[in-house]
Amino acid sequence: MSDPPRNGPSITGSELAGWLFTALAILYAYAAHQGIGPLPLSGELAWYDPRGFLRGSAAFAWALRVPARAIVLLVLPAAALTGLVFVASRSALARTLALACLISVSLFGFYGTLGVRVWEFFFWRGSAVLVMTALIVSCALTAPLLARSWLRLGWPLRAATYLPVCFAAVALLRNATGTDERLYFSLSPWPAVTIFGLEVGGLFAMVWLAGVALGALALARRADDPRAAVIGVALGVSLPVALIAAGTGWHLLPFRPGAGTFAGLVVATALGIAGVAARDRLHTDALRERARYFSLGAALIAAPLVAGEVWARIDYHWTRDVQAEAINEAMERYYARADLYPDELTDLVAGGDMRSIPTPAIGFGFLYDGKFHYTSFGTSYLLAFTAPRWVECHYNSPFHGDLDEEELDPEDAAALESAWSCPSNPPELW
Repeated sequence: MSDPPRNGPSITGSELAGWLFTALAILYAYAAHQGIGPLPLSGELAWYDPRGFLRGSAAFAWALRVPARAIVLLVLPAAALTGLVFVASRSALARTLALACLISVSLFGFYGTLGVRVWEFFFWRGSAVLVMTALIVSCALTAPLLARSWLRLGWPLRAATYLPVCFAAVALLRNATGTDERLYFSLSPWPAVTIFGLEVGGLFAMVWLAGVALGALALARRADDPRAAVIGVALGVSLPVALIAAGTGWHLLPFRPGAGTFAGLVVATALGIAGVAARDRLHTDALRERARYFSLGAALIAAPLVAGEVWARIDYHWTRDVQAEAINEAMERYYARADLYPDELTDLVAGGDMRSIPTPAIGFGFLYDGKFHYTSFGTSYLLAFTAPRWVECHYNSPFHGDLDEEELDPEDAAALESAWSCPSNPPELW
């Protein structure tokens, strides 16, 4: 079932005030970005570039001497404005934007004090990463509110509002590699959005919402079967742990969770279920409605997250184990004929060893101008491709030379064998 579409609610004075506070929160976030962000090392300033006026302010200098103090002073006004938005407005969009501003200001404060060199290095791209991450995490945290508003729309509008967002999330998971030859050291910041926004922030919000939804639904059935309600709450508390453990086992996560992570999930989910129960005063219908919005919010996050993660693994496997392997086999055929590896990959086509050089199957092709990188050393070669999460895979070919392996140490002899620098699954970053 879905809520009946509405023609449009009347805007009250409280809602107008809520949107005014939202606008002020956006303006304040922009001012915080301009004030605490580092100045560019060179070039003219655009309107979106930080000015660093707080850094040169004598009044704010005492706060900057203690980074934590500066961060708190920056965040307090944003927190106050966000609180006012949540009190004055019931609009899911207004609340989401206000929360995004609060998260953005927190990130600006951290990277403007403790991580300023990182921000300086990536400059406007660093600003974009911080804002995008804040928006993603905010949308994930307010997913039940957004789901409730989404259900009020007709199906055409539901598709029009959700599918582009879903595609953007999948594209980030598949396409955001950490290599860009146009940037310094070819290092790109975009995987930070994927990792911290989607794979950490979005993931933890999704599993928490799923656990709270199951617990709330169990409490709604307590009158019919109290024992089943207790079991349901226990399952709800343990569901986030089970989901994270499953993701780890399937090599879908960029991190390996420890006991502290699992304990934090249990406590957070238990508090969430208790909070929902207290808010709805254990009313059966209210709990069921809350469970519905929480579960739908979790599902709306899970759809692009799971699809993108699985798709990215397929991309990685196909590129590493199929396409690159086909190139390596062609290389050995070429070497058997010429006693040297080719100077360029295109020589494999000219020599009839391959019909064409494949393009790495990383992401959507129209968003990714990728290619295999090849370096020939005559009797050996290096083949590489970039993948999401700052992963760059290198294949070192077996060495064909006049060395006598029997006279080498075992470690030196092993180094002459072919090997990948990356595992069969994308590595965990921490």
